Amino acid sequence: MNNLIKKEIIEKFKKYNFHKYPFVFTDVNYKNLINWNDLNKLLEKDILHYPRVRMANDNFPEIRGYKGFIRYTYSQTGDRTPHINRHQLYKCLRDGATLIVDRCQSFFESVDESRLWLSKELECTCSANLYAAFTATPSFGLHFDNHDVIAVQIEGIKKWKVYNPTYSYPLEDERSFDYLPPNTSPDYEFDITPGQAIYLPAGYWHNVTTQSKHSLHISFTVIRPRRLELFKTLFDELKNNPYMREPIEHGDSLSDKEKIKTIITNAINSFDIQFAENMLKAQSRT
Repeated sequence: MNNLIKKEIIEKFKKYNFHKYPFVFTDVNYKNLINWNDLNKLLEKDILHYPRVRMANDNFPEIRGYKGFIRYTYSQTGDRTPHINRHQLYKCLRDGATLIVDRCQSFFESVDESRLWLSKELECTCSANLYAAFTATPSFGLHFDNHDVIAVQIEGIKKWKVYNPTYSYPLEDERSFDYLPPNTSPDYEFDITPGQAIYLPAGYWHNVTTQSKHSLHISFTVIRPRRLELFKTLFDELKNNPYMREPIEHGDSLSDKEKIKTIITNAINSFDIQFAENMLKAQSRT
């Protein structure tokens, strides 16, 4: 198992910063994660389909749906094989696009080991996305994520301008483009160099630019159960009640309010919150 971060540092982080404030890790065990040679070999393997591999450019948002850097060939049996068009890919990168490989842990064993380690340490569901950039153009502009992030810098330097949340801990279906971004100076600025990693809780607005000729980093998504998910478990209990399964009354009649209150109260009183939380934690680590 690849211990990405030293034990004493991760323990201090969990105590004081996790789910609370941005944090910069130093002395991260990053050298065995991935390098440019590993990325080039992956691009040559003819196994990457869109949108597993994609691009983003804040100056040209339409490129997020662009598939022209991938061409396909078909075998006599109809099998479709993707091929990266290097010329078109490099042109897009020179024009400011960032190359993104989603769930890259499937292709790099060392990344997957670090992902599993983080999942165990933070009791979370964890995935890893790769970002490669060759210009200072941001990939997404000012935005927030609806999950926590730990971004490990592997090569180059990234400047992170970070703003406090305007909406705390957004849910899975709540995206930053539905909200007005802050129009003030950033609350934090970090220059993240190789061997460092930045942690941002969900909801923190951020804009990221490359400060060097090129940049390579891995962003680990950290997704943990919310307290709201306890209600899903409680709802499953309520589904077993015949009265609650019945349709609501027809016409002007209404349901028996006191009966519903009693059913819900009894369900809450018998609901083992501690057991339900432990089950959610266990499920998130699988």
